[in-house]
Amino acid sequence: MQDTRIRDILYRYLREGTLSPGDQDLLNQWMDKSEDNRNLLNQLSDEEQWQEYFSLRMNTGKTDRAFERFVSARNQKAVVRSMPARWKWGWAAAAILVVFASSVYFFLDKAVEPSAPALVQQPADIAPGMEGAILTLADGSTVVLDSLGNGIVAAQIGAQAVIRNGELMYEATGEPVEKISYNTLHTPKGRQFALTLSDGTKVWLNAASSIRYPANFAGKERWVDITGEVYFEVAASSQAPFRINVDGRAMIDVLGTDFNVNAYANEAYIRTTLINGAVRVAAGQSTRASEAVVLKPGQQAQLSTDGGIKLVKDADIEKVIAWKDGLFNFDGATLEEVMKQLERWYDIEVIYEQGVPDKKLIGKMTRGLTLNGLMIGLKELGIRTRLEGRQLIVEH
Repeated sequence: MQDTRIRDILYRYLREGTLSPGDQDLLNQWMDKSEDNRNLLNQLSDEEQWQEYFSLRMNTGKTDRAFERFVSARNQKAVVRSMPARWKWGWAAAAILVVFASSVYFFLDKAVEPSAPALVQQPADIAPGMEGAILTLADGSTVVLDSLGNGIVAAQIGAQAVIRNGELMYEATGEPVEKISYNTLHTPKGRQFALTLSDGTKVWLNAASSIRYPANFAGKERWVDITGEVYFEVAASSQAPFRINVDGRAMIDVLGTDFNVNAYANEAYIRTTLINGAVRVAAGQSTRASEAVVLKPGQQAQLSTDGGIKLVKDADIEKVIAWKDGLFNFDGATLEEVMKQLERWYDIEVIYEQGVPDKKLIGKMTRGLTLNGLMIGLKELGIRTRLEGRQLIVEH
């Protein structure tokens, strides 16, 4: 697909499940533009056709060229069918398949011999992750936020927690705060969620992550505690610096605004990547500037388990924040690194029958695919897997 705006619309639909009236109009205009555009949705309407497209993608290494060859071949075979009128407005299934075909183009950086096809029983599929989280209030009570509609969730000291358009927001009530009430937002595996704190700071939690924060900030500093992976857009305040305790292993002083922190316990490093502004990163609970690294936009601090800090001056920002944009970005990642991400997003356990294969992948994949869709892609790469319950077995 040459039209990147249409591709972006399909990505948004896959992540959110709905379209704005403006996006729906743009899609309809694109479909009305040519017979080829309407045929595109129809041609990629089953798994066999997708695999044909994917094979061309693997051979050419370029998405657009593979698609052109695919369309040319399908036209020569005269298999183009007329598009049902209902797809003018009910195009969701086809759209998902188009995103699937145009975005799942990750492949190994080493030559892989294709495996002989095996006749196996189709396993039960596992859905991808979704929006959802568990809110723990100051009194210890919990609220599951997965399917709550707009409205007040809880009244806290000096603020009230509300759900608005799928996001948890804290709104100050104006009453004096004599005692700070702490809440915790936790995303289990297979969930992610967005949060706006009482000072206007915006927070996004990836799967298997948490943040502990005051319902209403008070005092000369704003403190939060996090685990897992969290993206921040911190509201500026010269009167109250923003500080982040990263699972007791690192301290981040926020001197600017937008940054990402990856601090999963099973990862080798705590990675803090700065998008805009400035942050200071130190090991442990140190507050001394001499023991810290100050990041500039585009840089990443990698904190190892022994407390050493490595500065990466040219971090891959697109890769770092891909999860927030509804994508996996596997560029340069080992198969083991990729599987850790999939374990968290699909809430599965990965088992290696013959040890961890020494392979690297590149490319991108939408986070909206089911696990069976992912397994098809791995099979094309010569990586055989099977699903047993919620265990993904890597055979070789």
